Amino acid sequence: MTVKKQLLKEGYNVLMVRESDDAQLDNIARTVFANNNADYHIALHYDSTSSNKGAFYISVPNNNKYRSMYPVSKNWKKHNNLGKNLINGMRSAGVKIYGSGSMAIDLTQTSYSTIPSVDLEVGDKRSDHSSKTLKKIAIGIGKGLNKIK
Repeated sequence: MTVKKQLLKEGYNVLMVRESDDAQLDNIARTVFANNNADYHIALHYDSTSSNKGAFYISVPNNNKYRSMYPVSKNWKKHNNLGKNLINGMRSAGVKIYGSGSMAIDLTQTSYSTIPSVDLEVGDKRSDHSSKTLKKIAIGIGKGLNKIK
């Protein structure tokens, strides 16, 4: 909710696809909802690892066959640009970033999205989950989005 509050403060309209663990929408349903109701789809997650490796986004794999399929072919550059901007914003806000800030994985979310879409892993089980860190993450996401506007 910290990210939602920060983005509202910065003037963004925010639609939360789920705000609790009991949401009944699968990944395809969430993507369709975002496609029909939003300008960007940012899925926030904590990675299941326990190494405190830092934040990263899931980038579209560098595979020509995959990147040539519709709607990936029309949007993969937008997906990756969104992810890069969010990571750069988080980095500038002092958030720990994993490696180069991206990991290439074929996801339902980016495979079916018709708007800029990214899965953003903001940490893992061992990451600092304090209010101070969540605020840094939120500010960083806002900075990243502001670069795209």
